[in-house]
Amino acid sequence: MDKSTILLSYIKKFPMPDNITKNIKISLLLVATLGVMSGITVVSSLPLISHTFSNIPHIEFLSKLMLTIPSIIIALFAPFAGHIVDKWGRLKPLYVGIVLFILGGSSGFYLHDFYIILVGRAVLGFAVALIMTSSTALIGDYFNEHARHKFMSKQGLAVGIGGIIFITSGGLLAQLHWSYPFAIYLLPILFLPFIAKSLYEPEKHKHSPDLELEVKLLPVYITAFFVMVLFYMLPTQLPYLIVNTLGGKPQTVGFVIATAMTFNALTSMQYSKIKARLSYMQIYSATFLLFGTGLFFISQASNIAGLFWATTPIGMAFGLLLVNTNAWFLSQVPPSRRGKASGLLTSSFFLGQFASPLLFEPVVAAYGIQGLFLLVSGVSVLVALILFIKSKK
Repeated sequence: MDKSTILLSYIKKFPMPDNITKNIKISLLLVATLGVMSGITVVSSLPLISHTFSNIPHIEFLSKLMLTIPSIIIALFAPFAGHIVDKWGRLKPLYVGIVLFILGGSSGFYLHDFYIILVGRAVLGFAVALIMTSSTALIGDYFNEHARHKFMSKQGLAVGIGGIIFITSGGLLAQLHWSYPFAIYLLPILFLPFIAKSLYEPEKHKHSPDLELEVKLLPVYITAFFVMVLFYMLPTQLPYLIVNTLGGKPQTVGFVIATAMTFNALTSMQYSKIKARLSYMQIYSATFLLFGTGLFFISQASNIAGLFWATTPIGMAFGLLLVNTNAWFLSQVPPSRRGKASGLLTSSFFLGQFASPLLFEPVVAAYGIQGLFLLVSGVSVLVALILFIKSKK
């Protein structure tokens, strides 16, 4: 084999950043915002939904399922979505997912039966499983590792900005009517043609069996699960603290979480620079320390202003946690297994979302929401210390 053939095979295996057009990057960034849109868009409506359907027993808890029903569907379906993506390619599942996202996500805008809306949220779950599994595999296919870290910094920024826009818009629309935030799920109609025109189907990779891969990735999956258990404390618990305990309004929920998303965006865009200096484990140690600090501030807050200060370190933490987990994952997975492995990662993330209110509900019942934040802040700081010691060894 001559040198030119070797070079060509290398380029195919590890595409260089210059081969990735601006439109492809924009398309992947737009797709990335759909994941964050799937949950937090309707978070400001949760207290209003519980008031509107107050005749339904246990409605305060059931209203939280508006956020978590998609999560359990994603967790269950994502591994199958991974098989679909490996077998049928990346783009067809992506486009089907976006169409289902529009239909299922917007159902609460025009369907006003609580249980039927939950069915729409389940359809949204199927959609996000396909979207996230396909898009994660595409990022692995399009970029080499160095370019991937730089792109994922931009992806974290896009997710942060998307979160700010969606949570703020959802809060303002919820003031008009609880169902209006569901209309935001219609937005992908505007950019679906652009995505379809810009993305291309990567060349299929030859299957390379690796029986030890799942064992090697198990720490990544466990980390993804617990990252989301913690992350979803904010959208599932904070609205009730703000509205029911501190006397805030629904749009206040949007502004507080949008503040966290602002620092999320600003921090995640620095990921590639931080990763050049620190290991994956050292980044986790720093982020858990930030997260624990922010939760402690929330546990001691006696007014809304105190919450805004608390969201600063929390936003910084999650700006790195999600990006770091995805980058760590893609560094471990061979091209031929990206679909299946991405499905399991997506499943881990969203199983954590679904489990979050279930795991924390007994603690909230016993000690209140601020008691929960105080307890988890102590655990987070302890985890940060353990990871720091382990990284030094």
